[in-house]
Amino acid sequence: MKQLLKNKFISVLLICAVVAIISYLYINRQQQEDKRTIVTIAVRQDDNVQNFDTNYYTKWLEDQTGYDIRFEYISEGYEKEYLYAMLNSERGRIDAVFLPEDESLLTEEEFSNYAGEGLLYDMKECMTEDCHFTALLEQYDSISMREKLSEDGSFYYIPNMDTTRKNRNMQVMWINMGWLKELGLKLPETPEELCTVLLAFRGSDPNGNGLSDELPLISCESSYELQSYNFILNAYIYNDPLHGRLYVDENGNLTSAVTEPAFREGLRVCANMYAQGLLTEECNHYSKRQLMELVNSPLDCVGAFTSQSIADMIYPNCPDILARFIQIPPLTGATGEQNAVYCDYEPSVGGYIPANSAHPREAFEIMDLMLSEEAALVASFGEENEDWKFSESGDLSTYSSQAMITTLQYITDTVQNKHYAGAGPLVLSAEHANGVTWNGNNSLVEYLDARAVRSYEGCYYEDRELFTSEERLTYVQEAIDASEQTDKGISQFIFGERDITSDEEWADFQNEVNPSE
Repeated sequence: MKQLLKNKFISVLLICAVVAIISYLYINRQQQEDKRTIVTIAVRQDDNVQNFDTNYYTKWLEDQTGYDIRFEYISEGYEKEYLYAMLNSERGRIDAVFLPEDESLLTEEEFSNYAGEGLLYDMKECMTEDCHFTALLEQYDSISMREKLSEDGSFYYIPNMDTTRKNRNMQVMWINMGWLKELGLKLPETPEELCTVLLAFRGSDPNGNGLSDELPLISCESSYELQSYNFILNAYIYNDPLHGRLYVDENGNLTSAVTEPAFREGLRVCANMYAQGLLTEECNHYSKRQLMELVNSPLDCVGAFTSQSIADMIYPNCPDILARFIQIPPLTGATGEQNAVYCDYEPSVGGYIPANSAHPREAFEIMDLMLSEEAALVASFGEENEDWKFSESGDLSTYSSQAMITTLQYITDTVQNKHYAGAGPLVLSAEHANGVTWNGNNSLVEYLDARAVRSYEGCYYEDRELFTSEERLTYVQEAIDASEQTDKGISQFIFGERDITSDEEWADFQNEVNPSE
């Protein structure tokens, strides 16, 4: 009996000891969690992200840094007001701001003004030789990344940058394949064939609704890639609006394309398209959003448009409309001109730190980590071995190159809780960005973009490196600075405000864009 009581007593002691240890560990853990720094990040709510706080990417960042990350949502419809008020609020309310990938909530001028007012934290204070941000500046030194991101030697934001091959091609023309099939037409290869196709679009009711509601070719002035006439002009002479419409003449000199007879001929053709009702003016001053609504309309009223990515104009969750359009390779002019405009990677603001942040160094540590390869893979594809895996040898990417990534669950442009749907700092290596396998869906945006850009890459301007050569940077920049007047004149000639056939008006235009000559 005594032995039994003794054993029971020992058992009770052991149980008490275990409970005490568990309680101690729990309390200690709670105390440790209470001591963890809380970093609050402002972000715009995204319909494709279930919950930023419980997101897999958030938990991954917390595990890697040891910080607690909390999110505050930017007031929808009052984004600019919110962002400015936050910069002037009490210290410690917001530690960092993540901007969405698809559209910036701030213009370059607004952001620069904030920096000038001392409202932004200079991240140069946190940068070290071995941080990911420094490595990024060195990696893309060939495109002057340091100059693109710095302002008077200071760094006020961490970038978000699309590194796909699609993003190096300024503009693709997309044409309604359903209309081509309905009318028994083939893809146009020359400006003349394009005119013939557009005339058929205008007069043959290809959408079959019995109404004359077809818009053969739409254009929009909000950006160069949406100006469809830029695509047509490249069949006459190299037309690069990103670099002041400069080209290399037969003597090897960098000169303005708009002074050449070939450019005038291209303008004449575009003006004739407008006069015939083929190039639509009614949506020319639409916003990009308004143009998207037109292209995505179930009325099927658009024959052709231009953009950089097909997703710039068609919603990724509209497979029927995506499948309706196919790319037209660069047109070939009468003299053999066939050009596509190559562009550098352009970083946008991914994230920044307010000057009144209570935890600027912790916020920088989080954003710097987001530039790492491992973080970029999570931010792009989700959880390894559940949403994606590294490809095996022999797999081909959508660009027909060696594949690097195989998607197991395609969570791009879908509701998910694995990443931030492109918001915040994000620079995926070009090797991974261009090395994703095709998942068999012909309406997949990445597949359509890759198929399109492959038909353009052989037409990039051979002398494009001259635009970024150090000895010609000043000349190129002067041409870019003067482009507003040039752009205005081009639009006036095409849309009937000026007469392209008038030698006098053409001479006036030349004096406007080249006053010193």
